[in-house]
Amino acid sequence: MAYEIHIQRKDEDNSITMEEWKSYIENDKELEATDHIEIELPNGMTMGMSGEGMAVWKKTIEDEEFEVTFTFREGEISARYLNDNQIKKMKEIASKLQAIVVGDEGEEY
Repeated sequence: MAYEIHIQRKDEDNSITMEEWKSYIENDKELEATDHIEIELPNGMTMGMSGEGMAVWKKTIEDEEFEVTFTFREGEISARYLNDNQIKKMKEIASKLQAIVVGDEGEEY
């Protein structure tokens, strides 16, 4: 199973709302809102996912292109870990949402 990184608030009674996340997406020129994504699996098959509150961050850093899909569920924003550039972006998002970035094992970045 893939390792995920999450943006969440320490205070569970004050979790991130869908409205806050959508507003953030609208104001971040690096993110593109979407309600459906598809990825090609190593075996050549395609897997799709649909839902509200998804956004894609496409970035080229040092001639390397990568794409991160953020999903919103239960008051937090999550993405499969790809690299440390993604952590930097997630910290930027978290700062604006007054939240923190944590890994699946609870470690804070």
